[in-house]
Amino acid sequence: MDRDDKILNYVQDRLPPQDRQAFEVDMSADAALSSEVAVMQSVRGALRAEPKHDNSDAVWDRLSASITPMPKPANDNRSPLAQILRYAAVATIAVMAWQVAVVPRISGVPDGFAPATEGAGAFVLQVKFSDAARFGEIGALLGPLGGTISDGPTALGLVRVSFINQTSLQEALVALNTRSDIVELVVEQ
Repeated sequence: MDRDDKILNYVQDRLPPQDRQAFEVDMSADAALSSEVAVMQSVRGALRAEPKHDNSDAVWDRLSASITPMPKPANDNRSPLAQILRYAAVATIAVMAWQVAVVPRISGVPDGFAPATEGAGAFVLQVKFSDAARFGEIGALLGPLGGTISDGPTALGLVRVSFINQTSLQEALVALNTRSDIVELVVEQ
């Protein structure tokens, strides 16, 4: 029995005592349900106050028969193409999840590849490049200085740049501070 049927049966005193008690508990917990019941009771009271039509019972019977839900057919004859498309979508999602979640874990690291974080040493600068800076410009600036991006960008746009020694770091600090066109901030870490 859906919510509207319960409200109607409650207002018309058709609910068994245990269902009526459970419904009243639900009304006390749900203000929206309580207000719907109050509206239905006020409508019912207003209809009782009106003079009764000669064939009002026949009108009500016809109206209630028309709002009774239609039974669902046992076989709705859905298109087999829709079922095939549903299976294809599930298979596609499974393959994509496999590619994203499993393949990176089981595939080895290619020969000659070393993550930049492995070479990260004690000589690090925090750099904020401008939004207009391109990767080529950043690479052209950091390459001759011996800088390697070892982490980032962070949520604030900071990038960690590692150097092999203190001398390279100091040279990079001067060079980065002179390039205000693509570098917004440089902080020694």
